Amino acid sequence: MQAACVGWMLAALALPQAAQADGESSNRGGGPTPSDTAATIRRWVRQLDPSRAEERSGRLVVRLPQGHRAVLSLDPTLQTRLAAEMRRYRVPAAAFVLMEVRSGRVLAHVSRADGVHGRGDVARDPSPPAASVFKVVTSAALLEAGVPADRRVCFGGGARRLTEADLRDDPGRDRWCATLPSALGRSLNAVFAKLADRHLDRPTLRRYVSAFAFGQRLPYDLAVPPSPAEIPRDRLERARTAAGFWHVHLSPVHGALLAATVANRGAMPWASVVDHVQDARGRVVLRRRSGTFRQVIMARTARRLARMMEHTVVSGTARHWFHDPRGVPFLPGLRVAGKTGSLTGSSPYRAYNWFVGLAPARRPRYAFAALVVNGPRWRIKAAHLARRALQWLHVRPNPR
Repeated sequence: MQAACVGWMLAALALPQAAQADGESSNRGGGPTPSDTAATIRRWVRQLDPSRAEERSGRLVVRLPQGHRAVLSLDPTLQTRLAAEMRRYRVPAAAFVLMEVRSGRVLAHVSRADGVHGRGDVARDPSPPAASVFKVVTSAALLEAGVPADRRVCFGGGARRLTEADLRDDPGRDRWCATLPSALGRSLNAVFAKLADRHLDRPTLRRYVSAFAFGQRLPYDLAVPPSPAEIPRDRLERARTAAGFWHVHLSPVHGALLAATVANRGAMPWASVVDHVQDARGRVVLRRRSGTFRQVIMARTARRLARMMEHTVVSGTARHWFHDPRGVPFLPGLRVAGKTGSLTGSSPYRAYNWFVGLAPARRPRYAFAALVVNGPRWRIKAAHLARRALQWLHVRPNPR
């Protein structure tokens, strides 16, 4: 699972002024080397703020030092509509990130924060708990451990908390049974706790956590702090973690990359908000190249996992947000696969709500992550933002 060295490509031009201004090392002739210049521009890119972009000729552009400009891949209409939707419902904090699966071009990177429930760019904040989104990682590990997707697991509790009793089979207590796809779609904690306890030891879970880039620098051109993850030694606490109870945190950018990994045949792509950088004369001095960061899971696992994630929308925890009361889909002709997640924190009260996914489910073009942080008075759930974004893309299928 080695990382491929793919990312930014320096154009033929050198920019002496840029490198000298940043104190970069120079060659013996007194001028900067191309690598000096590239490093300077990459640093500018990592520090840029997408919310400061200005629209010019249908593209979003951010000003960089010394007259340079970063031309973004973000879709102006999608950005505007998502920001308006967040304002409309006055959500305390929220973020939405959507990217093209194959190219890694990010079409949406939107944040809202009220300073209490969230600060700064929420899309890059790694502090929210991953909650049941982590079941995607656990599912991948279980599938590759040879757990049959059609195996029925019976349970009797675990909806809000997991105890030692939930890890044991008890015919007198276990009144319901579910397969792994159904358990993922309905987010059944006890099923995941039982399966993880029996099939995934601590080194295995840690290996998958590492493969999915937790605790690491993400393949994203903007600076995103690593998502913390701890796999406890304690048996019960480790089962709770596998089911999505704390110990693992996630930024919306990382959530979108998780979904993109499933959509991209198990390979995590390099993702980028910036298409290219121009100097003060309009010359392109740096442009992105698409590629794969690393193969995380087998392609077969990714296909099976994507099918399992369809249960969330068809009959699981997100059905309400994608179908009307009669069961008619809000997005006719578009299959969506996803995973919800929710956990509540205190001091102050924060209700974290996730929806990560991909569409179309069978031949994914987009991968996305939505996070909504509500206060005591709930506004909307993350699946609402995802559905709205897909509705706008569905009627306008070829955004810039």
